[in-house]
Amino acid sequence: MATLVNPHRRRFLGTSGRIALGSACALSLLGRLELAQAASPATGYRALVCVYLFGGNDSGNMVVPMTPSAYGSYAAARPSIALPREQLLPIRPTSGGQGIEWGLHPALPELATLFERGDAALVANLGPLVQPTTAEDFRQQRVPLPPELFSHVDQQAHSMSLGSETEARPGWGGRIADRLAERFADQRDRNGLPISISLAGSNAWQNGSAGGLYTLGSSGVTRLDASLRPGPSARWTTRRNAFDTLLALGQQDDSVFVREAASTTRRARDFAESVNAALAAVTLQTAFPTSGLGQSLRTIARVIGARQALGQSRQVFFVGIGGWDMHDNLIADHQNLLRIVSQALAAFQQATGELGVADAVTTFTMTDFGRNLNNNGDGSDHGWGGHSWVLGGGVAGGRFHGQINEYALGSSLDVGRGRIVPTTSIDQFGAGLAHWMGLAHGDLDAIFPNLRNFPPGLDGLFRAGAAPALSATG
Repeated sequence: MATLVNPHRRRFLGTSGRIALGSACALSLLGRLELAQAASPATGYRALVCVYLFGGNDSGNMVVPMTPSAYGSYAAARPSIALPREQLLPIRPTSGGQGIEWGLHPALPELATLFERGDAALVANLGPLVQPTTAEDFRQQRVPLPPELFSHVDQQAHSMSLGSETEARPGWGGRIADRLAERFADQRDRNGLPISISLAGSNAWQNGSAGGLYTLGSSGVTRLDASLRPGPSARWTTRRNAFDTLLALGQQDDSVFVREAASTTRRARDFAESVNAALAAVTLQTAFPTSGLGQSLRTIARVIGARQALGQSRQVFFVGIGGWDMHDNLIADHQNLLRIVSQALAAFQQATGELGVADAVTTFTMTDFGRNLNNNGDGSDHGWGGHSWVLGGGVAGGRFHGQINEYALGSSLDVGRGRIVPTTSIDQFGAGLAHWMGLAHGDLDAIFPNLRNFPPGLDGLFRAGAAPALSATG
């Protein structure tokens, strides 16, 4: 069954910490299922969707300079994996392109269309930083640096929680959800789903949230065996009654663990049935690809469509796709994964339009780290800065946000082998997204501990009027 993960239960049970909301919540949801499932106006609702690319995406082949001189430097840096210039999909950024022509990987026609249409943007040279850093700062070790740079496990931890493998912190997605739950408590039914919803199980980006984490499968809620669900025949009723009797006996057992297990099972059963009914009432005309990512994003779209029945005005989603650690066979493997991402993101963006909430949903990609510019045989090695996609009707699309780096070995940002120092920090990026969700300056400083070290950045990530005016109080 779909589960709710709560860190406080983790300490009590000493197990996985997976629990479900109470049956009162289920009854509350069931009472609202008769409401019309048509999308409500976007006003008052917002959702954030993180698509994590596990392994470190090679953004140097995702976005490529096309101006002859700049392309020559790119091709010289990666002689075995450079894409042919004539295969690139030209894009025309309205700002941030440094006066250079740019193209996208040929596997990204859907994202190219969204970029040109103004519904997608790129955040350039994004990565983990503690404070603004130059290549010389790195070489001289004269500023604090993220822990264990170029390590998968540590940089995944830092990108998602701003901590490390050994210094665990609540994820910044979970911290956003907690602040939203406090700030918008009057706009959401506390008996509904937690704000944090994952289609990839427990994850560092959402973990540690005081409000818990609700997990779904790629196709939706995993329910009890059909033999234990309500049904038309006496046999179904008998089985169901017997199951309820066992749960009732378990809740009266002398063992606190047995009582907790029985209560958890009952709440999970009731809640899963309620959420499943809410999702079943949502129909989508948008055709999604059959990939795992495509089906997960379809389920997220259905949850968004059920937001009224679920009593939510804010939702924070996480989904992941692995396989991006391409030390070899990069040309073929990268093409396959980029195609999956492009098709799935385009379908999801179309679905948000169908639901009438395109301006109220922002989707973004994140990864362990960018990869180095020079090739490692027929692949690339662990790097630092890289580019991320941001999509949504409220995004200032068709632009490069931040400062895109030079694609040349030995450039001013190269700390060796084409590992590029980021010019936009995870803190700055996350703060921009959190602010768009409705959080205030004080919230941002609490969520992003390094934010105070950086000048204001990414102010233009969203269209004018798409985000509230930033102030110390709201």
